[in-house]
Amino acid sequence: AMTSDESASTSSYKISGNVAGVALTLTGTDNDDNGGDATKIAASYAMGNGLTLKGSVEDESLASGGEDEQTVGFSYAMDALTIGYTAIKPGEVAGADAFGDEWDLSLKYSAGAMVASFAIDEADATTIIADYALGGGASAFAAMHDKAGTADDLTTVGLNFAF
Repeated sequence: AMTSDESASTSSYKISGNVAGVALTLTGTDNDDNGGDATKIAASYAMGNGLTLKGSVEDESLASGGEDEQTVGFSYAMDALTIGYTAIKPGEVAGADAFGDEWDLSLKYSAGAMVASFAIDEADATTIIADYALGGGASAFAAMHDKAGTADDLTTVGLNFAF
């Protein structure tokens, strides 16, 4: 896939495929969140027993405030419960230069029409989401996100409709 905005002189691309059971994705842009270039290569492998291994390498324009990252992680599905963990090696950040200095942990539970998830990271940012399928493409949800030490918290309740 490729997108381009000629008036803003920006473009993005995504190439993905599977090789010997490994899902590979290459993405890039010349206009990331910091206004610079970014490229990311990601790979994942489903082991077949509920375990999926994943990793990625990201290269962002450091001149525009970007941050290179490397990740390794897994997700493991056990019936209705899925656990995920990703260790992150941030780049170009003083004092944070080893795998695991940043990390993400998530739990997801599915039972019938209800799906609930919980996520936390090394900065104690937490997210809790519950979604209940009402039928006919409608679902009710509640979500809460708390970023420790900031006023950037969010709580919302609503309905989704898919037609």
